[in-house]
Amino acid sequence: MKKSEIQLLLVVFGILIAFASWQFAYKKNMEQAEQVRTENEELQKTVDRLELLNAKKPEYIAGTEQMKTDCDALINRFASGVRTEDQVMYLYNMELVDANEVRVPSVSMTTAQEVVYGGALTTEEGYELVDDGIRMYRMDSTVNLTTTNNGLKNVLHYVYGMDSRKSIETVSLVSGENGYLSGSMKLNFFFLDGTGNPYVDQNIPGVSTGTGNIFGVLNGAYSQGGGAQDTDGQAANDTGGAEED
Repeated sequence: MKKSEIQLLLVVFGILIAFASWQFAYKKNMEQAEQVRTENEELQKTVDRLELLNAKKPEYIAGTEQMKTDCDALINRFASGVRTEDQVMYLYNMELVDANEVRVPSVSMTTAQEVVYGGALTTEEGYELVDDGIRMYRMDSTVNLTTTNNGLKNVLHYVYGMDSRKSIETVSLVSGENGYLSGSMKLNFFFLDGTGNPYVDQNIPGVSTGTGNIFGVLNGAYSQGGGAQDTDGQAANDTGGAEED
């Protein structure tokens, strides 16, 4: 083999070695370098975002505390329970208010039903909201009533003016020949469960609760005058007199 041919082969081998080095070493290193550069850019974006969040940390903490305060205030506007007797007392007192000019001959009530939350539990940023176990319930009362035009206005003020959350779902009234409005009104009573707040008896002005004599039995010794007397010699009230708890 001539010297020139040997030199040509060496050149070819050199080119092949250089190509192989570029293909398997340099190119691979370049790809890894590009990958590292891309990862560094993503990490830098994360660092920038975290620095921005850290700068706003006091604002977020204050906002979170304010939100908690607002949530607690909203929860406190709801009763921690509504019983059938609460509804009865509420409607009974509605009759007692003279300005309402209303009579309630009959009422139909339902048991408590959960109001299912229909919103999304994931925010736009992708954060998952925590279920704190609080549930809202509703008890419905269909009230048959008779009232006047002014009385109806006062009834509406009465419903929305009392403590705890209530709403009027429907009102269906017709005017009779005597000028009175007669029909029905559907009331919704709302309460929350799972808040940790204890049930509190409804305090409805004008409605006395509790009695020391639930059967209306006369107290004291029987007198020949045909009445019962108490230990002080005074006639006892045969109604058992309602007392405040």
